[in-house]
Amino acid sequence: MPSRRRVLAALGSTVAVGTAGCSGSGSGGTDTIDCRTGAVAHGDGDALDGGAMADVEGADVRLAVPLSVATVREHGIDELLLYGADGDLAHAIPVSSEDADLMANKRGVDEGQLRYEQYLGRRPLHGRYRVVAVDADGATVDSVTVEFNCFPEVSDGG
Repeated sequence: MPSRRRVLAALGSTVAVGTAGCSGSGSGGTDTIDCRTGAVAHGDGDALDGGAMADVEGADVRLAVPLSVATVREHGIDELLLYGADGDLAHAIPVSSEDADLMANKRGVDEGQLRYEQYLGRRPLHGRYRVVAVDADGATVDSVTVEFNCFPEVSDGG
């Protein structure tokens, strides 16, 4: 049976393949032409095995958290809480399996999948966030901590 780290790396690579310009890395994270993201800690659950990744659109950096509709329903996930490196709550993202219809046409989202994104700022941007999935009672379902570096726009020199 593969280790949690190997599963997390494989799932992170799968998420990255669905995002234009991305390729997986062997370090348990994902790299894009503009950002490098790596998981540094993971909770005991499996709801966030897809991890989280920094993504760039134009100059905007977003933290993307993929979830499956089945996982949201199975675990009763109601919210994603994003804590900054200082440990303070930075963002709270409401979650619903009903969001699948709205996300059906988003890039990087397959059928039965959800992709929650939170704007973090303009690049260059570097940081660490702990993402905690909680149910309607506020109980922790799972967590993942990621570090990322999103660099200034890269030119291919052409």
